[in-house]
This record gives sequence, structure tokens and C-alpha cells, in this order.
Amino acid sequence: MKGITIISAVMLMSLIGMSQGNMIVNGSFETVSKKIKGGGMIDNASGWSSPTDAKADVFSANAKADEYKTPVNMYGDADPMEGGRNYAGLMIYSYKDDAPRQYLQAQLTEKMKEEKVYCVKMNVLLSMLSKYSSNNIGIYISKKPLTAEEIEKYDIQPQIIHSQNRIFDEQFDWEPICQTYIADGGEEYITIGNFGSTESTDNGKVKKPKGIIGTQARGAYYYIDDVSVMNMAGVESCDCELDAGGHSINVVYSVETSTEAEVDKSGEVERTRVYFDDLSDLISELALADIEKIATILKENPKYKVKVIGHTDPVEEAKATGNISLNRANAVRDALVGFGVNEGKLLVVGVQDFEPITTDATSAGQAQNRRVMFSVISKN
Repeated sequence: MKGITIISAVMLMSLIGMSQGNMIVNGSFETVSKKIKGGGMIDNASGWSSPTDAKADVFSANAKADEYKTPVNMYGDADPMEGGRNYAGLMIYSYKDDAPRQYLQAQLTEKMKEEKVYCVKMNVLLSMLSKYSSNNIGIYISKKPLTAEEIEKYDIQPQIIHSQNRIFDEQFDWEPICQTYIADGGEEYITIGNFGSTESTDNGKVKKPKGIIGTQARGAYYYIDDVSVMNMAGVESCDCELDAGGHSINVVYSVETSTEAEVDKSGEVERTRVYFDDLSDLISELALADIEKIATILKENPKYKVKVIGHTDPVEEAKATGNISLNRANAVRDALVGFGVNEGKLLVVGVQDFEPITTDATSAGQAQNRRVMFSVISKN
């Protein structure tokens, strides 16, 4: 009866998480079908699997094998996120590829809807018995589950990754990786891991913390906990980091989710969005980098004629003294021209707050609506 009580409590926690909008079942790995007896038992965590032969690990306070208990286990000492008892683990990088990489994969509770904005988040912690730390820790969002063959080509670009793709070397406090994601529509799977080649993966050597007993693994092994995908309509914010100016870095544009299809350059232009602070038409440093990418595409495709469309949200529109949406579109147009785009190929319009892409009920939703978008109106 005791075992049944534990499982029921965990299932209740999962249901509570789902009721709050998480599209990941068992995002904290609390629900397991059997006791953990060894490594590679991710299939025992409800809703999770691994697409490659090297299965991800699950660590649990109730694990039968001491090597996979929490908090102390074969990779060191780490408490789960607050209120939890379990987490997962992945080898992200290994010296001279001595150990195979591991990946996590989950199916969402429903398909993403076109143009909807989602907050995608996970928490990572470098294990104390890792000899190395690594970058290239990301989440790939797709319409179909990734296969081992697709992953092992090492040419997949994860949409959710730290803006600077920095090395994560924190061993005592969980660190979040999150961004908002604007969906193409139909995306239904996430895969977590290192999708870059060994040559493209940066790493650093790590000293074993004092008091930790055990031999360091010749790689970068990370614990993963509290994974979530939530519609931004029900989330106040999705901020994990700030740029140099103190602005939130929280938007990633939907990219081609097929690993086989060629990227449509006009589609890439139209999926890009430039976001602004409240009542501002100033372009951030990060947004300027995205505008430069669009400029490169337009110069490579000089026949494209593009409409630059400025938007506001109703809250700031009520406070505005001028046409902020048009000012934003003009600012982006001027930036494109500055990067060498033919001004005659750009049509500028401001539509104020008449075309929101998400709710204005939250500050996060308002931020998503303060934007400039692009429409390729002619390719001839």
C-alpha cells in the first residue's frame, strides 16, 4: 500500500502540472513505472524516451541502485529542483568521444498551433564528478520524433539554446535555459541534448569540488530537471537571461523543423520578428543582428519585395502620443537600408494594435505583440 500511495502522490503532482499548462507530461521525472535498478532507464519515466541506443539515465530517491539515487549518486551530489525527488541525466560531451552522448525525447500533450508563442524551458546542472564542462546544450522542437540517424549527422540546429551558447559549469545551483518560441504549427516533439559535432563543441576542464568522493568521469555529464513547454497566454514571463542593455532575451523564431527540407528563404524572412520595449522604437543589439541576417537574404535575393509591418499592443497604444507602429517599421526599414538593402524593395506600414498574435492579458503577451514583422509580397 505504501508504494501505491507514493505513486498516486506523484501522479497527482503530474496532473497538477498539466492543469497549469505544461505540455510536457512528467517534466520533473517524478513519475516512474518501476524502481531504478541501473543506468539507461529513461523509458521508466512516464512520457520520456531516448532516440539513440545510449539511453538517458533517471535518478531517484527511491532508486534500488545506489549509483542512481538522489541526491548522492555515481556522478556526485545534487538535490533535485525544489519539491522534487528525481531528475534525469545526460552525457553531453566526452573526451575523445570515449562515452556515447545521451538524449531525452518527449511528445507534447498537443500539437503546437501556428503563430502561437510558447515558453520552452529546462534546468541543467553539471555533475560534481564531471572532469569537463560543455556548451551546445539545447532543445530541438519538431513535428516528428528525431531518429538516431538524424541526430548523428550533427547538423541539427536546436531552437532553444543559450543566446551565447556558453559553457555551463555551475555545479551547485540549477541553471535555467529558456526562450519563447513562435510555432510554425504542428510541432509535437522535443529532443534535449548536444546536436553539434565534437569539433564544434567547446569544453572546459573542471576541478573536483572539495569533499566529493569518487573518480571524475572523462566527460561533461549534466542533470536535467523541470522541463516545460507552456503557451505564453498563461505565462507571465519567460526570461532566463538579459542582454548587455538589460533587456530580456526571450524570443526565438520558428525555424524549419524538417531535417530534410531546404529552408525557404522567403519563409525565413517571414518567420523573423523584431521585438521592442514598451513605447519604444529603438532596436536592441540582438534584434539588429537578426535584421542583418534578413538583409543578407534580401541582398542574395534582390527580386524580393518586402512589406515591413509595425505593431503595438493595446496597452501601450492607449498611452502613445504618435504612431509607434509606423515608427518601428521605419526604424527596421532604415536598418535594412543601412545593411545595403535596396530601399525601393521595401514597403513600410504601421497597423497599430489591430493584429495581435497573442493575448494582451499578461505583460509577456503584450511584449510579444510589440513587434515588426515581414511579408514577402513579390519574388519577381
